[in-house]
Amino acid sequence: MAKLDRKQFTAALAAGLLLLGGCANIGVARMGIDRTDYGNRLREANKEQLLLNIVAMRYGDAPLFLEVSSVISQYSREANVGVDLTLGPPPGSSDGGVAGGVVIRETPTVTYTPLSGDRFARSLLSPLPPASLLSMMESGWSAEILFPLAVRSVNGLRNGSRDPLFAEVGDGDFPLVVAALARLQRSRGLVLNIERHEANNFHAHGQIGENLSPQDQKDIAFLVRALKLPDDRMETFELVFAAAQSDPDQLAIRTRSMFEIFSELAQGVDAPVLEKGGTPLDPGAATEHIAPLLRVRSGAASPSDAHAAVRFRGRWFWIDGDDAASKRTFLVAQILLSLADTSGGAAGPLVTVPVN
Repeated sequence: MAKLDRKQFTAALAAGLLLLGGCANIGVARMGIDRTDYGNRLREANKEQLLLNIVAMRYGDAPLFLEVSSVISQYSREANVGVDLTLGPPPGSSDGGVAGGVVIRETPTVTYTPLSGDRFARSLLSPLPPASLLSMMESGWSAEILFPLAVRSVNGLRNGSRDPLFAEVGDGDFPLVVAALARLQRSRGLVLNIERHEANNFHAHGQIGENLSPQDQKDIAFLVRALKLPDDRMETFELVFAAAQSDPDQLAIRTRSMFEIFSELAQGVDAPVLEKGGTPLDPGAATEHIAPLLRVRSGAASPSDAHAAVRFRGRWFWIDGDDAASKRTFLVAQILLSLADTSGGAAGPLVTVPVN
């Protein structure tokens, strides 16, 4: 034991007591750090899970989602202080010493909930609500991003698909309608507003802008013709989920389910035959001319700058970090998956950090 004079001993003992007292609020000190660390890891884990499901579906496997329903970060501390003191030493004696230690342990508990049963059917197999897509457009999301991914048809105009389960040859006017809507969004030539009147009754209101450019006028005239809308007005539409119009004032949208969207995205996976029993599904020759919506590369190793990467049956699959189009599509797929969860359950995982 080190020899201390009285002043040194008193200072060391006070420092030890302060060290123990400072640990009392460890939860408060860790709260901001834990929130950032767990948030970042949950975000990356969700990206990896979604990408893994897309890759697995390319090889004929069913999607499986494990949701993190709670994260509990529990801290414990163990402390000890030892004092060696000789009572009544002569003046100037240096007999005495102090020693101490603190051990802090973290024991996190993560709870996973599988997406199955009725919730699986509602979240993955039910078509997306058309009002949700138009509401996203109302808030600024481009039709060029949403419609090719999430829409099967608009007023009878069909979107093409490369997925053999839902293979469908698209109509030539569908991409032209999407492009016209996107241009009118950017120029504010046509502004959409969604109003909800009853439980499942929505109205889409289209407001024509002022001082329309020649391109705006051309796009509006094309939409009236291609979507079979009234030629004298296009300010109000009844939004319905249907394959075709039953009334001239209707905007009939047939949306895809998340299962269809994931299947469609899976067609863009670079999918060689794997050694461990992995043979990709054939997309079929009839729809090979349709460009994939997502590009997923594969190789023996994952690049360091990948946006998301997973290992499947001994091979790495990833989205390039510099592939802006694929990253944007992947982001929209994550948001649509959140919109599709209509179970009424918790919106996200519960993170519990003790602050005592």
